[in-house]
Amino acid sequence: MAGNGDLTNQTIELLQALIRNQCVNDGTAESGHEVRNADLLATYLEGTGLDLQRYEPTPGRTSLVARIEGSDPDAPSLCLMGHTDVVPVSLDGWSRDPFAGELVGGEVWGRGAVDMLNLVASQAVVFRTLADRGFRPRGDLVLFAVADEESGSAHGARWMADHEWDAIAADYVLTENGGLHSGSEDSPAIGVNVAEKGVAWRRLTVRGTPGHGSAPYRSDNALLKAAAVIQRLADYSPDPRFHELWRAQVQAMDLADEVRDQMLDEDRIDDYLAELPRTPSVD
Repeated sequence: MAGNGDLTNQTIELLQALIRNQCVNDGTAESGHEVRNADLLATYLEGTGLDLQRYEPTPGRTSLVARIEGSDPDAPSLCLMGHTDVVPVSLDGWSRDPFAGELVGGEVWGRGAVDMLNLVASQAVVFRTLADRGFRPRGDLVLFAVADEESGSAHGARWMADHEWDAIAADYVLTENGGLHSGSEDSPAIGVNVAEKGVAWRRLTVRGTPGHGSAPYRSDNALLKAAAVIQRLADYSPDPRFHELWRAQVQAMDLADEVRDQMLDEDRIDDYLAELPRTPSVD
């Protein structure tokens, strides 16, 4: 049975290898090359008796699914989900090679070290450890290393949901950014996200009457109408609405009374948040 130190080393080494594979997703179908990380993870998990399945809707855009079958088909299932692609790099914003995966001062540097190859490596190590120990959960435990998260998921989760739903269906999913670590080393705190931003697509049609370029004052310019609409959207600022979860979180935080009062005041919170980047501390 591997000790904690060995598991830590495995996670670090796997993370470094994932970073070095440079699975950069620039939004084109030909980018990503997540097959590199899918192959790496499959090699790491082989020999454990796990059921491993690859899915490749587009050449090179490979997702990997591993499963530990549960003992009770009626028990709820859990999916550990992580994406294996990363966004492009602007080298002038880096002090180290973004694809070297260097271990410096106890931290791994590189594109994907935070978003989210760190969690992919951790999940894979946990999965392999459980398989090696012969762990048998009541419900199925699924590891889903998915391609194309960074640009729409047409070659990843969306395609899997449309074409291979049974392979990834689960009652519960653990993935990235479920909460943020805050506080101090002596008094750490981890918040839990209970909601996420969504997208509500709308189509706007703007009509006008074209005119000659020499006499724009006689035209009914659709672009000018569209510009006015865009400006109204830019100027729109909805009134704050506080959910009980927000109030409970603020009350539980270690804040100065004045800060807490502003964060719970619908008339003042916008002004406070606007100044927050210039506020050195909220305690």
